Amino acid sequence: MAFAILTSSANSEIDIQSVVDRHLLVVGQTGSGKTTSVLALLSELQKKNQTVIVLDPTGEYTKLPNTVTYRLGENAYLAPDQLRVDELMAVLNLDWGPRLRTKLSQAILDLRITRHLCKSNGIFKRQGVLIADYQQDLRRLATWMKDYQFTKLAEQLIQEFVVPYADQRADFNYLGQELAQDQLRQNWDQIITLATRIAQPEFQKLFDYDPHPGTFKVELNYLFKQFTSQASEHRTLVIDLSLLRQYPHSQEALISTLLKRVLTLRLASNIKFPVRLVIDEAHRYLPKEADLVKNGIFQIAREGRKAHLTLILTTQSPLDLAPRLRSQFANCLLHRITDPVEVRSLNLPKKVDSTQLLVGKGWLHCDGNEWQEIQVQLPEWWTNKNDQNKR
Repeated sequence: MAFAILTSSANSEIDIQSVVDRHLLVVGQTGSGKTTSVLALLSELQKKNQTVIVLDPTGEYTKLPNTVTYRLGENAYLAPDQLRVDELMAVLNLDWGPRLRTKLSQAILDLRITRHLCKSNGIFKRQGVLIADYQQDLRRLATWMKDYQFTKLAEQLIQEFVVPYADQRADFNYLGQELAQDQLRQNWDQIITLATRIAQPEFQKLFDYDPHPGTFKVELNYLFKQFTSQASEHRTLVIDLSLLRQYPHSQEALISTLLKRVLTLRLASNIKFPVRLVIDEAHRYLPKEADLVKNGIFQIAREGRKAHLTLILTTQSPLDLAPRLRSQFANCLLHRITDPVEVRSLNLPKKVDSTQLLVGKGWLHCDGNEWQEIQVQLPEWWTNKNDQNKR
């Protein structure tokens, strides 16, 4: 069974390759059939042995058969040491200025020294440490010594406010001799916020820093590297991000970070098999116009085809996408939308009326060709599943 057929001709099947060879935007109001259409599309891609990665913020796509499913907090996690400081701050939703960001970076460095050179999981106390000795530690710290005691990060950050005495006792051969109390008080709210975020159950599960004997989990960056470097065999990778459902800014940052990693990996390699990247309900995680250039979704949309990466995005309104992002999508599957402003934003020809579409019907536009009215075909597994539920 094909993904979809033309409503004007029951025998005219839609060529799925033409639908996914360019970035595809799936638009429609809640309940108009967006998710069903993408599930049908993914079923067809599985048959054709295409590699697909679904970033699923709600857990909706775990119902798709023949998937390799990883759920954050259950069998997948994100290693903090795999993140740059700006990425870590974004995932933790910390809006800090440059100075505090620099101190956070230094705190991570000091925790790495403690873990790998001092063989301790405690904090690095800067009082009374000679600068020459500290510099020697930095030279000894190899690039592979990346992991650190993440739970101590807020406590270590306090140590970064150690300074020389403010009087004649100051000895500038040392990193510092006392805590800068005034500076600490000025930044105390941010330090407490960091400590609170780290202690929240969702972030404990995301970063997986509690012992769990007998439970095997896979790190997300490793998972993405494996799936984008080796073609799948009729399987789809689903990353269930619903652990962070209550933290949309963290989900946005995580999705952006993962997509940028995928793009970097593929651009640096000679691998050419296509990978389809699916983001459901993308309107929840799309950046503002001012932040667009730094966002992974936009970077994939703009540069992904060089690395044989294409996006499939679902959203409720075309206006959810900034114009610069929307212009990157050559293909569009339009389900029911009724808002006149949203309709006008798509510059639809007169024959295209999306206001009266029934669930499962839509208008398809592929790479400059005419809009075609289609009927999405439910995959066999969907029909069989619903029949079993009725028994």
